[in-house]
Amino acid sequence: MHFPSSTSPSTAGRPTLIKRVVVAGITVALGLALAGCTDSAPEPKPTPTATAQAEAGVTDITDTPGSGEGLVGALADAEVKTCKLEGDHWEVAGSVTNSSDAAASYRIYVSLLTEGGDTRSLTQVDVESIDAGASADWQTSVTVDDKDLDCVLRVERYAS
Repeated sequence: MHFPSSTSPSTAGRPTLIKRVVVAGITVALGLALAGCTDSAPEPKPTPTATAQAEAGVTDITDTPGSGEGLVGALADAEVKTCKLEGDHWEVAGSVTNSSDAAASYRIYVSLLTEGGDTRSLTQVDVESIDAGASADWQTSVTVDDKDLDCVLRVERYAS
């Protein structure tokens, strides 16, 4: 009986080929097994989209905020004393105290904002020259009948 040796020409590459086939089979089987065990990612939840456009707000300004020459931000100089809905309009009033060392004028921008931060109104109130350390009252009325709005100020001080 004749047994071919592993080095005979007819069987020379067979052990390597068998190893490759076995390794490939194991790799495919392992890949399939792991794919079957993988949890699928949770489906994303849809984000609600707006179905109605909000009514346009009121804008009553003559000067673009931040456009004045030599302005100084002065939010700490102003306060809101009244911010309330009166029928179909908002009454907003407060005072401003000149914290600078010289006479100054103020531009107060009053925004009425929804809880979500949407601007329903932007109104400019000008307070002319106030002496250093002195105070002045300001007020505005805005025809917006939305409820539950917040009054937010932007205050700019200018040398008189």
